[in-house]
Amino acid sequence: MRIDKRKCRKFADPGLKMNRNHGLLHAEKVKYIVRTAVKNIGGQRILVLYVYLREQAADGIFIPVWTMFQGRTEYITLFRKEDGSTSWNKAAFCNLKRDYDFGRHCAFYMAGDEERVTRFCKQTANNGFISLYRLQDGIMEKRRRERRQKKEKEILAKMKLVPALPRNINRTIEREIIPHYVFYTYSRKKKGMEGFCTACSSEVLVTGVKHNERGICPLCKEAVTFKSRGKRGMIIDRETLQIFQRISSNEVIVRFIKIYYQYGDEKNPYKSIYENARTFLYWDDSGNISEDPFYYGYGDRSSLTPWRAGDRPVFSYWRYNFEADQTGFLYYKNLEKVFADSPWQYSQLKEFYLADQEPLYALRYLAAYKRYPMLEYLVKLRLYHLAGNIAFGNHYYYNSDSGFNPNGKNLKEVLGFDKNYLPLLQSINPGLEQIKLMRDLVHAGMELNEELLMWCGKFGISRAENLLVPLKHMTPHKLMKYVNEQYAKFCKKSLYQTGGYYRMEDVLTDYRDYLCMSEGLELDLKNSFVLFPADLKKAHDKVNDISDKEQALVYDRQIQKQFEEMNQQYHFVKYGYAVLLPHTAKEILEEGQNLHHCVGGYVKQVVKRESTILFVRKAEAQEKSLCTVEIKNGRLVQARCYKNEPPSPAVQRFLNVWEKKILHAPALAAAA
Repeated sequence: MRIDKRKCRKFADPGLKMNRNHGLLHAEKVKYIVRTAVKNIGGQRILVLYVYLREQAADGIFIPVWTMFQGRTEYITLFRKEDGSTSWNKAAFCNLKRDYDFGRHCAFYMAGDEERVTRFCKQTANNGFISLYRLQDGIMEKRRRERRQKKEKEILAKMKLVPALPRNINRTIEREIIPHYVFYTYSRKKKGMEGFCTACSSEVLVTGVKHNERGICPLCKEAVTFKSRGKRGMIIDRETLQIFQRISSNEVIVRFIKIYYQYGDEKNPYKSIYENARTFLYWDDSGNISEDPFYYGYGDRSSLTPWRAGDRPVFSYWRYNFEADQTGFLYYKNLEKVFADSPWQYSQLKEFYLADQEPLYALRYLAAYKRYPMLEYLVKLRLYHLAGNIAFGNHYYYNSDSGFNPNGKNLKEVLGFDKNYLPLLQSINPGLEQIKLMRDLVHAGMELNEELLMWCGKFGISRAENLLVPLKHMTPHKLMKYVNEQYAKFCKKSLYQTGGYYRMEDVLTDYRDYLCMSEGLELDLKNSFVLFPADLKKAHDKVNDISDKEQALVYDRQIQKQFEEMNQQYHFVKYGYAVLLPHTAKEILEEGQNLHHCVGGYVKQVVKRESTILFVRKAEAQEKSLCTVEIKNGRLVQARCYKNEPPSPAVQRFLNVWEKKILHAPALAAAA
């Protein structure tokens, strides 16, 4: 029965007085004095606690600051503010004042006040405050239990709508998800070794196999991993399976099945297959999508359902948790039916997954499709690697400089490549880094070589300048052959190893540096002994270990050579301004001194073809510094004037025209 607030107000201040000589009124450790009464309010017996501020009572002010009405199943408190206004609050007695020691600073005015509380609360404690706390704790616990049961009933009703799992799910797990093994007894002869295949559950004879080697079962022809019984130890496989099912016309559920296999007994492994999470997806007529996740809880038998709302709690987001991991294999056989007339009808999730059938986080893919509908287009074009980059990361490349437009509607708008490049793109199946590399190579006027691009993708090579410099002197085939040989000879086996190369890109970087310095030293790069040194690292260090005077000559020769190569390409005059290329390293240093910025530190980058520095001058005063421009991979990355100030509107207008007509012209022509 609820407490009637309106009727309670009549009992808010009974007008009680206190003896001015009462000891409590002078006890400094006591902050609040409590008086009590039991009243019949609205047809129920109510314990009323009047809480007075001791300092006010000592001054003759007997007005309660709080009046608590305590029933058998409910309690409520009337707060009296300093301005005389009142408000209701449902706080427990111990929380009337946000003070850890609040209860210790309260005292009953008389022994009868405390006895009245203990009798009403019907608790075993003799202390009035403890009796009150226990009664209120019981009421709060009942409230919490009722609220929890209400939520659990809602969850239980929702879970009753979930259909049964597909009938062939166990077969799918056995054939497509869990890896298969052939356990064999090793024999030195390696002929006719006895083994057992977990794929077909049959005894087999294997020949010439090695421990942990991948192969084919000679009987059932399934892909297996060969395991020597003497070496295998305990084998544990843990996988996750995602199953989408339709709930209603505007609702889909994805269910996460956990799969655990432990091979102690190779013929009868321990198996555990269970569902541990569910996410409901809703959408409205406007296409707005909402997610409602649940996880399977353990250990609380008093609950109506083991399902809990929200994501599974984890100890640390930086530590792997198999139970919380929702990346896994995908049950794809029902996706057309499940996604029909839904926001993901054309998402191509099934086609994307079947491209390699590797574990993925399907919900993230669907969210990315909602944001970037062109995912459908990329998957249909069989550009799976690029679609995966967009769906699962690499947002660093989503900028105008990369030339990648995730909101485009066709190949030209998305990647900047004409449809003539489509067969090459499908063959290479590039990611975002490779797309950027290809654009840089096209801008530099280089014809794209499929074998070279496949090689770059395999070893994660992304810097165009590392290819452009050596390809001036050799064919792609010779470049790959030489770099592969150097990497095989001087590859680091661990991060702690001194010398050598950890990545293929590092070999190319050293080779570019070596060739740039060799050009400046005017070495004969037509001589294969010079062009392909047997020990690249030593040759690289040797050409870089020269005197300052020799280095200055090398730098000047290289910058002069670049002037001769690029002056005709970049030179431009319009609106009274001109773009010039430096002839020497000294000119770059003087540019930095004249404009008070740091371009002088870019000399080495210019020499090694990592950057190109250009000067913007007035056409009538070309000897006077005005603005410095840096070009990197065919893109204008910065333009700075005096003390690093941005260009004036007039200079910026000139640069915009130059960028469109001169800088981007090669790429536009190649992509057209």
